[in-house]
Amino acid sequence: MSKEMKESMNLSDGDRLLQKLIQFDTTTGVMPEKPAVDYLRELLEGEGIETEIFAKDPQRPNMMATLRSQNPKLPPLLMYGHIDVVSTAGQTWSKEPFGGEAADGFIWGRGALDMKGELAMFIMTIVQLKREKVCLPFDLKLLVLSDEEGTGEWGAAYLTAQHPQIFAGIRYALGEIGGFSLQLSGKKLYPVMVAEKQFAHLKITARGEGGHGSFAHRDTAMERLCSAAVKLSERSLPVRITPAARYMVEAIASALGGAQGIVLRLLLRPALTDRILKMAGDQLEIFKPILHNNINVTMIEGGTAINVIPAEVSCQCDLRLVPGCTMEEALADVRSVIGNTYEIEVIEYDKGSDDIDMTLMEELFAALKRKDCEAVPVPLVVTGVTDGRFLSGLGIQTYGFTPMDLPGELDFTALIHAADERIPVGSVDFGREVLTDFICSGYEKALKAAGGTKTKTR
Repeated sequence: MSKEMKESMNLSDGDRLLQKLIQFDTTTGVMPEKPAVDYLRELLEGEGIETEIFAKDPQRPNMMATLRSQNPKLPPLLMYGHIDVVSTAGQTWSKEPFGGEAADGFIWGRGALDMKGELAMFIMTIVQLKREKVCLPFDLKLLVLSDEEGTGEWGAAYLTAQHPQIFAGIRYALGEIGGFSLQLSGKKLYPVMVAEKQFAHLKITARGEGGHGSFAHRDTAMERLCSAAVKLSERSLPVRITPAARYMVEAIASALGGAQGIVLRLLLRPALTDRILKMAGDQLEIFKPILHNNINVTMIEGGTAINVIPAEVSCQCDLRLVPGCTMEEALADVRSVIGNTYEIEVIEYDKGSDDIDMTLMEELFAALKRKDCEAVPVPLVVTGVTDGRFLSGLGIQTYGFTPMDLPGELDFTALIHAADERIPVGSVDFGREVLTDFICSGYEKALKAAGGTKTKTR
């Protein structure tokens, strides 16, 4: 019997579910999510769990499953995740990206980490609770989403705008990104996401005198725009120490202690932040986007003919705002780098929450530590965006909590969206056990400890 066959025979139901999910090609905007959602709906309804479909496009549906309480006394708890994945185009894989192969102690394939593995955890959790007839004092909900890797137009953005009633009463949700282990200075940290940066799409326009391409021209719109693009590339936007960043840095500093903790706390002094980041180089690179808004020029447009000097040239920019920063403050940051002679238009802006509700954090941390005695849970501010930004508009606090005990050499963030994405065999079960622990005891305990009030950091 081959090694691969032996590994396949030893897989749990959770691992096999993940394999099946990976085998559905759900590349966002290319392949429909419907076959995968239909499969999950049949699975859940076969377990006696009610489901409902909501779709702007029938080929890109969203599904809400509910495990109803016989005597609900507490607000519902939501688990949610997306079924779509990013493209594998242009990547070289050592395994079939949609094969879900079990080999070398891992399950390989696109979405293993982002986020079919985590979705499998949620599904197996709600299925286990149903099978064991656990009586919860609240409804447990599971939302499977399309289009997270896109704009959310067919998924969370659509649901929160057109079907807000399905979120009635929900105050807390568990989603991506967080709960995975990483080794740092001999400590086994488990970052749990409590906030994420906000997304904005800007258009910056420069103007100047147009003319014929056969004559010499200086200070043209093109030159002005290129100057702005270079400045935005070479210079950081001003330091912004927000409550979310302070909470994350302080917690990690306390976890590491010693000289490292002292250095990390110095990052919270705006006069020293950039100097310390520069001296530390790659060692503290992960903190740079937490302590600054950041902007990247991604597209340039302008001109009508090769022999015509354009009078107007524009660029499209991806701007990410630290949690709690206003758009007015972010635009002031951009102007502080490029000057005031440019027109700046906000094309799109997904505003996040200004507050972080910490009510569940202590019990989430406790569930992790009960499963792994070496765990050092810390709060995390995510530099990208998730569907949590849409839920926050309804007053729902998301915690990135999909627990995984990863090998020290496995870089979670480096494998997301990359070739050879994979997750250790048994990760779905690890996450299910931690989630079940929290749901069965921690959620109720956290809400009672809060006394119906929200614990916030502003």
